[in-house]
Amino acid sequence: MNLLIVESPSKAKTIEKYLGRGWRVIASVGHVRDLVPENGSVDTENNFAMRWQIMPGKDKQIKLITDEVKKADAVYLASDPDREGEAIAWHILDILNSKKLLGKTPVYRVAFHEITKHAIMDAIENPREIDSNLVDAYLVRRALDYLIGFEISPLLWRRNLGKSAGRVQSVAVKLVVDREREIEDFKPVEYWSVSGDCESNKKTFTAMLSRFNGDKIDKMTLKNSSDVDKVLSKLTTPLDASVSDITKKKTSHRPYAPFTTSTLQQEAARKLYFSSKKTMSVAQKLYENGYITYMRTDATNLSAEAVEEIRKYIKNAYGDKFLPTNPNIYVTKSKNAQEAHEAIRPTHFDMSEHELDGDEAKLYNLIWKRTIACQMTNAEFDSVSVDITTNDKIATFHCVGTTRTFDGFMKIYDEDKDDSDDEKQIKLPSLSVGDNIKITKINTEQHFTMPPARYTEASLVKKLEELGIGRPSTYATIMSTIVDRKYVEQDKQRRFHPTSGGWVIAAYLAKYFTDLVDVNFTAKTEDTLDDVSNGKIEKLSALNEFWGNTKNMISSARDVKTTEIIDEINKFMMHHLFSDNNNKCPKCGGKLGIKLSKFGAFIGCENYPTCDYTKRLSDTNETQENKKTNEPKDLGNGISFRIGKFGPYVTDGKKNVAAKKYNADTITLEIAKELLLGETKKAEPIEIGINPKTEKMIYYYPTGRYGAYISSNKVNVSVKEQPDLETAIDLINNKKTTKRFGKK
Repeated sequence: MNLLIVESPSKAKTIEKYLGRGWRVIASVGHVRDLVPENGSVDTENNFAMRWQIMPGKDKQIKLITDEVKKADAVYLASDPDREGEAIAWHILDILNSKKLLGKTPVYRVAFHEITKHAIMDAIENPREIDSNLVDAYLVRRALDYLIGFEISPLLWRRNLGKSAGRVQSVAVKLVVDREREIEDFKPVEYWSVSGDCESNKKTFTAMLSRFNGDKIDKMTLKNSSDVDKVLSKLTTPLDASVSDITKKKTSHRPYAPFTTSTLQQEAARKLYFSSKKTMSVAQKLYENGYITYMRTDATNLSAEAVEEIRKYIKNAYGDKFLPTNPNIYVTKSKNAQEAHEAIRPTHFDMSEHELDGDEAKLYNLIWKRTIACQMTNAEFDSVSVDITTNDKIATFHCVGTTRTFDGFMKIYDEDKDDSDDEKQIKLPSLSVGDNIKITKINTEQHFTMPPARYTEASLVKKLEELGIGRPSTYATIMSTIVDRKYVEQDKQRRFHPTSGGWVIAAYLAKYFTDLVDVNFTAKTEDTLDDVSNGKIEKLSALNEFWGNTKNMISSARDVKTTEIIDEINKFMMHHLFSDNNNKCPKCGGKLGIKLSKFGAFIGCENYPTCDYTKRLSDTNETQENKKTNEPKDLGNGISFRIGKFGPYVTDGKKNVAAKKYNADTITLEIAKELLLGETKKAEPIEIGINPKTEKMIYYYPTGRYGAYISSNKVNVSVKEQPDLETAIDLINNKKTTKRFGKK
């Protein structure tokens, strides 16, 4: 009998079906051994020697493995094809050797990136030795994390500064705190825009004022209402104008690369609202059941066989015009990506073969679409830039119309964006230089510059990846850890805010463990681990280099008095705690500041115990936006401004209208009225025409839960703008019904 050991029980069941008689497949259920959780388990004075123990609850699994090894003719270690998987194989082999159970029984290391019969049989026919470089990289990583945990955490506990500090998690917390400081320091700047409603041959469109009295009008040119009034005094509608310039060009958009771990987590967060942890959990199930390739990868390449299968599918399903002459090639951006790995893709491309529902169906569908789309043709666009000058030459208005002329890969997939408006396609009427234009109305709009957006899971993962911090296997753990330790929390819009504990630990580490939260230092450490994996640096050299710096920081931090630490934290948090610079005690007039206790940080008076004034830090931990969440701002006339589950909105008690561009400081009654009035106008459906197939009217709705849409005979289709009748009929009659993936 041959014994094959994998990580997961569900994976074991799937593989056993392929191998059949003569094989026994069992699971280690992840890691089986770890460092002894006590001081000295990494001996820094003795070449970083490590003391291991069987992990709690894994004795039963070890007994199963050892019992089966005794009966096996050959042992195949088939843990996951990454650094942690290599470590699991090494641990199991070390345990078996220490128990002297192997004798002459051969042990092979096999790795596969997809759970298909072909991939598994190919791996078994081509076994290898355990990769000592990968194991060394794991040992360095584990030693570093242990040393930070056991050397720095006691300093935090002793001073009531926090629960623990992690090598990568601390950087993530610092990024969230730094972003919050940017937001708190941000001063909104007012500016205005002026646009004109234009009419040509009974067709209307809008153009923005771009020049006035010979001067260029940029985004920030019109600083206040007085500037706008000067413009309006010279622009009395209706205005006679003509087209003074037209520029036409064609553009194209290349398909997105297939998913890596990072981009899958980002897109699942945007499109499916999955946390990184949930994305990886669902992807793990899909992988173990043979639906997708291995989900921890930073490579974007696909195997030649996969590309051939994808191209065949595109040709059959969409036709030659959606199939490029040559396969699309994607260059992996990560300098340390293992090109032997593939991007995340389905193992087969006929969706009718799969029985999936719920979250697994959603994530699989996302992966399937992205993978098919990556081998399709470019999307093509026509762009028209038009200048319209008034006949008196006082003003020029500018507009750009963009239309998608060929769907290409966007036929099935388009990527969502973080904190940016989607590119809007605007159709302009057919225009030529010299055409007469009537400007029927001048519109003005007040704006305020906005602070940088808080991180979501998607944007924080993207930032970490850009900085070279963390690796595919760690992003989900980083996100869940900083939340579980209560250093950050997510608001109703799923954006990260630092908690009081997050502020305190970020302040402490930034002052006394500068390298630990320095993005360049952390990225360099990740590069060092990759160099160990690739055999470029030896394990001991990497450990000595890291530990030399960290040991000095720890030694220095031990000698710092708690009063000095509190002073530094107060400096770091002063603006956050007292944005009005008023830190006087209301009871005695003394200075207020951070105090530390076993129950967490709080605000207290410097004259304690004479003065016993205290205030919960959480009371001051709310941002301006959060403070107003449950405090509606009364604007007058029964209209109020509020912050709800989906962001800022105004309400008159009968209807709510989104006000995402505004906050409590910038909203006015006039703006709120315009928003509510505009919503009333938009709410009325527009008749497009009769659908000859059903003889029912097709209506256009400018606003809906998911944006603009058309509707007829209980069929709804999302659109970006009002379509013509022919397009509307095509969209309604050819809408694909949504159904669960079922058997063919």
